[in-house]
Amino acid sequence: MRLTPWAKRNVMKKLFGLVNKVIVLLSETPLHRLFSHQVMVLRFSGRRSGRPYAIPVSYGLDGTTGTVTCMTDVSGVWWKNLLAVDSIEITLKGVRLTVLTRVEATDEKAIRHALAGFCRRSRISAFFAGVSMVRGEPVSRDLEAAAAKHVLIELSDESER
Repeated sequence: MRLTPWAKRNVMKKLFGLVNKVIVLLSETPLHRLFSHQVMVLRFSGRRSGRPYAIPVSYGLDGTTGTVTCMTDVSGVWWKNLLAVDSIEITLKGVRLTVLTRVEATDEKAIRHALAGFCRRSRISAFFAGVSMVRGEPVSRDLEAAAAKHVLIELSDESER
């Protein structure tokens, strides 16, 4: 039996939904070590509904500034909740922290730079972003096209304010 593209997307959406729930549940237990080297959980409230959200995302950590970055597809809607807040909670490596947020949706150069770093660190990130890799480097035209479809989220220590 062959699945239609719509059916495949539906199956993947349900599978990711289940995996995301498991990651959120395990994120503050000792089992966080299974994934916390690459995945953290963003925790925030919906800007209109007030509904609590917990979203697992891949992340990168800038060792010099301590800034944590994550990216998402611009077509998703959850990131828009971060536009109206100064800070959110995250669970990073098993620890819940309050961090300042900055969302970058228009500076394609900054998005492209951050996305290139994600792709270099993780071929899985490159795959999901639609970026081909050649000898460990992202293909420029793929990177440019992907950057136009992504949003960069920067998180920094609340004590820096």
